[in-house]
Amino acid sequence: MKRAGYGSSRSRSPPARAAEAFSLQWYGRPMQSRPAGAHGGPSGELDAKRETQKQWNTDPCGARTAPEYEPGTPEFFGRVEHERYDVYAPWMRAAIGFEEHAGEAVLEIGPGLGTDHAQFARAGARMFALDLTNSHLQLTRQRFRNEALSTRPVRGDAERLPFADASFDLVYSYGVLHHTPDTAGAVLEIHRVLRPGGLAIVGLYHKHSAFHWIYTVLWRGLLLGGLWRKRYRRLLSEIEYRSVGSDAEPLVKVFSRRQCRRLFGRFAETRLRCDQIEWSHLVPFAGAGSGPPRSALEAVARRWGWYLTVFARK
Repeated sequence: MKRAGYGSSRSRSPPARAAEAFSLQWYGRPMQSRPAGAHGGPSGELDAKRETQKQWNTDPCGARTAPEYEPGTPEFFGRVEHERYDVYAPWMRAAIGFEEHAGEAVLEIGPGLGTDHAQFARAGARMFALDLTNSHLQLTRQRFRNEALSTRPVRGDAERLPFADASFDLVYSYGVLHHTPDTAGAVLEIHRVLRPGGLAIVGLYHKHSAFHWIYTVLWRGLLLGGLWRKRYRRLLSEIEYRSVGSDAEPLVKVFSRRQCRRLFGRFAETRLRCDQIEWSHLVPFAGAGSGPPRSALEAVARRWGWYLTVFARK
């Protein structure tokens, strides 16, 4: 079993009208209509987005952290949440500040299993979710049903947000926009749909991280021969978990601090923070559970962590 925009006119009314029926219908212009770009033009973009759908419709992001539970059950979502905030990224709640956005209209691009989405909703934000894959929207919707929370999920494209100008107080997207071909275009769309003074919080993979240079390029690419047996794009795509037998090759990009500042150049204020490092990022051959405690690595993570989080004020 697979685990499981409203028409893009800018003159539309606020986003509540766009998605109040919890529609999973596709909204937006055909991807082929986009001019040629850095990823091989329209067909290249379309292929990249098909790979994204193939990857996460089959293996919803984070679902493997709760293999013993049926997807969609409260136990499943509880375990996923524990693994995210207590095991994998204990810095994340404090870094994002979910509870600071009560009463705001919040759009999340790429909600995954609805884990971060639920944190905003529990704090009292008015939630909207946009994702390219049905499985993520369906599981997010199920999670919100389980908790009697409210959101408005729409299947659509981050590069063509199907919402009116100045619709949201916050646009949040974590670990998502490095998978879309035109990341810069998606950031411009975020700027468009934010209200004056609105905030974007975007998490991207960090190019100058221990995970990228030491674990991926040096260890897997050079010492284990991955760069000779596979091209660089495939090596990066394998960062993402996939089920046995899957041939999905999702697009994965990495960004430097300078590139992030350039991406968000239209915003009035931009702040960056760097997080997430494990001993295996620094010593790839180390056994599981070896090395110093995570708390001892926090200083290193501030420079060499795997995530760059951009806080950009319009």
